[in-house]
Amino acid sequence: MKGPAKPRELGAKRRSRAIPRSGPDVVRHMLQRLQEQSAAEPGFLEFCEEPERFGPEVAGAAVLFGFALASREGLLQRLENAAPVVIVEVPHAEWIEPMRMALEACFGSAPTRPGIWRKDRPKLREGRRAIVVEAVAGRIHPVSKSDGGTAKAFREHRPLIGVLAGPHTGLPVDLLEACEERIVVGGLDPEGVEFVVDHVVGGIARRRLTAGVAAAVGPRDLRAAIHRARGAEGSIDRLAAMVERRLERCRAADGLRLQDLTGYGPAADWGLAAAADLSAYSRNRISWSACEPGVLLAGKPGTGKTSFARALACQAGVPLLAGSLAQWQSAGEAHLGTTLAAMRGFFETARKASPCVALIDELDSFGDRRHFSGHNRAYSVQVVNGLLECLDGAGGHAGVLLVGTTNHPDRIDPAILRSGRFDRCFTIPLPTISDLSAILRQHLGTDLADADLTDVARRALGGTGADCAAWVRRARGRARRADRMLALGDLLFEIDASAPSRGEAEDARLATHESGHAVVAHALGFELQAIVLHRSAEGGGSTSFRLPDRYATRANLLDLLAVYLAGRAAEVLVHGAASTGAAADLSDATAICRHMHCSWGLGSRIAVSPPASMPAKVAALVERDLRRASDAATCILVERRRCLDALASTLTLRRSLDSAEMEAILQQPVGSVGAGPAVPDDESTVGLSRRLKPGRGKVVSARRHADGGASTCRS
Repeated sequence: MKGPAKPRELGAKRRSRAIPRSGPDVVRHMLQRLQEQSAAEPGFLEFCEEPERFGPEVAGAAVLFGFALASREGLLQRLENAAPVVIVEVPHAEWIEPMRMALEACFGSAPTRPGIWRKDRPKLREGRRAIVVEAVAGRIHPVSKSDGGTAKAFREHRPLIGVLAGPHTGLPVDLLEACEERIVVGGLDPEGVEFVVDHVVGGIARRRLTAGVAAAVGPRDLRAAIHRARGAEGSIDRLAAMVERRLERCRAADGLRLQDLTGYGPAADWGLAAAADLSAYSRNRISWSACEPGVLLAGKPGTGKTSFARALACQAGVPLLAGSLAQWQSAGEAHLGTTLAAMRGFFETARKASPCVALIDELDSFGDRRHFSGHNRAYSVQVVNGLLECLDGAGGHAGVLLVGTTNHPDRIDPAILRSGRFDRCFTIPLPTISDLSAILRQHLGTDLADADLTDVARRALGGTGADCAAWVRRARGRARRADRMLALGDLLFEIDASAPSRGEAEDARLATHESGHAVVAHALGFELQAIVLHRSAEGGGSTSFRLPDRYATRANLLDLLAVYLAGRAAEVLVHGAASTGAAADLSDATAICRHMHCSWGLGSRIAVSPPASMPAKVAALVERDLRRASDAATCILVERRRCLDALASTLTLRRSLDSAEMEAILQQPVGSVGAGPAVPDDESTVGLSRRLKPGRGKVVSARRHADGGASTCRS
């Protein structure tokens, strides 16, 4: 019969166990080691005058290290059985002390429980346990106590772990030079917070923090919120409340995240996905090869391209670095050497700050090497080549998400836009009515909280996000100078004052013109999207419709000609004469008709000839087809005069109509109000005579000349 089991000696070697592989398994392993260390310490407590327990911040550090360690295959086994030299980089300085304590508890050789220990305490068997060294703030590598620990680890062939925050080391030189592995630890995520709560409290709350809140949790938050006495639910509620309040304060001071902005369309969806990937990369969850390398944002000035980059960085929780060719040229009076040095310095800074977002503003300022000429050609080519070298780089730009902005994407060298560089391009459109309403509400904050901003947004249509910020700022100044609260009239006054207004007669003509496009497009089966009267006198209006097919027949193109000439025909029908507002429509319609006869084989001949050298006979046929298309548009407008007048009247009042609003007006019964010109009944208009009822035609984009997509008639 065996005697009683011999008690395990404190610090004795643990039994061998299976090495965990997945992130959650490694985290459980780390927390188990932390718990075992706590269980091993009771024999020492009589030698501690003021014992304390490991706080939840230490458990949080163990969780962070566990998830990061899982991405380094074999490193856990080496830490337990070999003598690697490892540097652990924590998110910020507050994590250094908790991480040191967690690593000493899990891999170290001495009791790490906080407290005041007596000098006569017994020593543990150290074996090959790790020595953990933390960074010293402001250190410039002098000899210090931590150097003794480093030397001891080398002398006794023991694992050595250094803990630091950020690029400034503060670690011994010997440790830095011998480093074999550098582990960058990210912030917590919802699963990580659940691990901490379960370890400390002994249960998991039903509520789960959002990813954004969890990523902002720091060691002080864990220490103040998570306690066994509060339970899992109470701990999570307190933690969420603390962090959310801080995030609200930071958001007000530092700017908005991407999810808080509106009006970016597909670019916003891409940005949210890219921010999530960048955040996952910072936590070592995915490799950089799985992340988007860069994006080009194109759009008119003031549409929020730079704001997008700033919000993207906030969304991912990483810093934003901004640069431009003008900034780099100013570093040395545009001398080639100093310009390239400044450019390389920017990219090197971004690599050191990774993960981060690097903004290159006005990317079109580099130009296109195909179009360089003159004595500056060599200089400009070398600048573009320098940028391409930086974009690729010998060490790459892992962790650096590139964002380029431009007002003219067609002026950028194609090599800059190839895959792996700025291979994704999004055009930021002008804000819609709903976008403008949301943007104005964002800038107004608590002012005019109960006001409906829809009508204000209609008046602001054609404006940008930057315009909205300016209008709100000026409206507040107007109210402040009058010594009263901000009123809706102040905002309307600033919007109207920011651009020259049109007279009633001009507004009516413009509304008639755009309504003419919409009525004929609807009658011929085009899918209407929107009709807009822009607020400035120079802006005019626009009617957008969808073109459902890529390839067009002659009949389809005649349909399109009628739509483009319908605005001019409506002006003649209602106001008695055409105006110069139809110039753009005439130019587009003429270009389509010329291509029909000279390029596409859909006119009088199938031989291709340059439209510029069009024979006089063909020019006469183009004129004939355009006049017939105009007559056909007039015929449709005469039959739908009630719809034309109703749509123009509504558009004048509301400034913008979407597809559903137009459809409701254009469904009125067809009825003639007056006589109009007859539609010539010959082969050239067979595509028109078949469609005087709503349907779906198959047309071609006037803007793209036989490429499918969407088209817009502008006046």
